Amino acid sequence: MGTKLESQDSRTQNDEVDPVEISILLIGNSKEQERAISLIDKHFKKAIIYKIRETAVSLAPDKLLDVYQEVLLNVWNAAQQERYDPDKPLLPFLFVLAQRRACARVRKNETKKVYEGRLLDEVSESLKGTKIGEAWQIVAAKNEGRRMMDIIRRAIIRMPTRQRQVASVVIEHFPDVLSPQDVSEIIYRTTGEKITVVAAKRAWQEARNKIRELLADAGFMEDSADGR
Repeated sequence: MGTKLESQDSRTQNDEVDPVEISILLIGNSKEQERAISLIDKHFKKAIIYKIRETAVSLAPDKLLDVYQEVLLNVWNAAQQERYDPDKPLLPFLFVLAQRRACARVRKNETKKVYEGRLLDEVSESLKGTKIGEAWQIVAAKNEGRRMMDIIRRAIIRMPTRQRQVASVVIEHFPDVLSPQDVSEIIYRTTGEKITVVAAKRAWQEARNKIRELLADAGFMEDSADGR
């Protein structure tokens, strides 16, 4: 069934554009390459997305479009770096790229799930014997750890730039406890932006308070004024 649909898409769209013409444009100058990408997007988008969906059925619709954009970027890079072979058929080349990018995205998602699972285990272990640790154990017993992580992520996304930078670094390195100096140095190494230790400390305090409030509102823990 998939092959039939794929061939129908290809045949219908081939009546409107010659793939050979696109291949020739891909080995031309920058403007010609841009024209080639535009033609691919106009005439073969549906067939490429179908191939992505066929390869990675678990991807959400918005993620399908993300992978599709990666395919176009791969084609563009191949053309710019003179790695594109115009003697090979265009459509199989596009479909192979679609399959590779789809598989890469699925692997990335699976790796993320494994990492989050390990992080949740580390959180539980590191908080033993603390008030927050007691709340965490209740959360874990309800199998709601991932919902807690989602709340933390949403909180970070909505924060001002400085708080978001600092909170992201702290969460990324958890359960290691970073000093404000550590956070400041990591931000400088990764972004080239210098922030003072005082600014890093203040930003984390403000970010931590927002995270705590959201977790308390969600019923994960009591909103403790002492921050423990």
